[in-house]
Amino acid sequence: MSEFQIWLQENRKQISIDLGAGTVSGIFNCLFGHPMDTLKVRMQMSKENFWRSIIKIIKNEGILAFYKGMTFPLLSVPFLNAIVFAVYEYSRRQFTGYNDNGKPMTYFQTAICGGISGSCAATLACSIDLTKCRLQMQMDNAHKLYKNPFDCLLKIAKQEGFRYIFRGMNATQQREILGYSAQFATYEFVRDQLMWLQDKGEPSSHDLLISGGLAGMACWVVGYPQDTIKTILQCEMGTKTRRFKPRFLDGGFFECLKYRIKSDGVPSLWRGFSACMLRAFYANAIGFYAYEISKNQIQKFYA
Repeated sequence: MSEFQIWLQENRKQISIDLGAGTVSGIFNCLFGHPMDTLKVRMQMSKENFWRSIIKIIKNEGILAFYKGMTFPLLSVPFLNAIVFAVYEYSRRQFTGYNDNGKPMTYFQTAICGGISGSCAATLACSIDLTKCRLQMQMDNAHKLYKNPFDCLLKIAKQEGFRYIFRGMNATQQREILGYSAQFATYEFVRDQLMWLQDKGEPSSHDLLISGGLAGMACWVVGYPQDTIKTILQCEMGTKTRRFKPRFLDGGFFECLKYRIKSDGVPSLWRGFSACMLRAFYANAIGFYAYEISKNQIQKFYA
C-alpha cells in the first residue's frame, strides 16, 4: 500500500467521526444563524442601524426575506464545517504527538490549528459567501437578477469572468485564519476555566454552550473588518464599472479598505457588528454543543 493508503487506514475512523460531528454542527449553525447574517450583510451595505434595518426588511420584503440566499449555505456549510473540524482535530493530534511527555497543547498551538483549518475553509467559503451576499442583497422580488445560487454562479462566471467566482478570496483568507484561530483558542480556554472553577472532569451542557458562544464572538471580533471589505467586494457587480481593481494578490482588498475608511471613516468597518455578535453567540453556542454531543454519539456507535 502507498503511504497515503496507510495513513487513511490509520486515521479513517477518527476523520469520519470529526466529519460527521462537524456536519451536524454546520446544519444547526446555518439554520439558526442565517437570519442575523442577512441582517449583518444589509447593514454592512447601508447606513441603517440594527432596528431600522429589521423594520425595513419586514415592511418591504416580509419575514422570509431574512432567509434569502440560505439554500446554498444550507447545502454547503455543513460540508465546510465538517472540513474545519476535521482539519482542526487532525492538526491537534499532530501537535499532541510532537509534545514531549504527553503535555497538553498550549492555547497558542490551538490557535495555530484553528488558523490551518480556517485557511482550508476559506478556499470553499469564498464562493459560498459570494452567492449568499448577492442573493441577500436582492431587495426587489419583481426584478430578481439571480433565480437561485447556481444561477448566480453561472451568471457571474459568464458576465464577469470565471475568476470573479473567487472575488474576495484575500479578505476571506484573512477573516477565516484570524477568526478560527481566535475561535478555537477561546473555546478551549473558556471550557478549561469553567471546568477548573467547578472542579469537574467533564464539561457540562452549560459549559459547552457558554464556551461555544464566547468562541463565536471572539472569532468575529478579530475578523469582522475583513468581512466588511469582503462583502463590499463581492456585492460589487460588473467588470467595466468595478471600482476596486485587484493589485498583485490582494484582490482589491487594500484599495477597498482605503476607500471605505476615507469615505465613511474607520467605524464604518464595523457596521452590522451588533447583528453579527448576536448571531455569533447563539449560533456558535448551538453549533459547538451540537458538535460535542454528536461526536460523543458517533464514538459510542463505533465502540
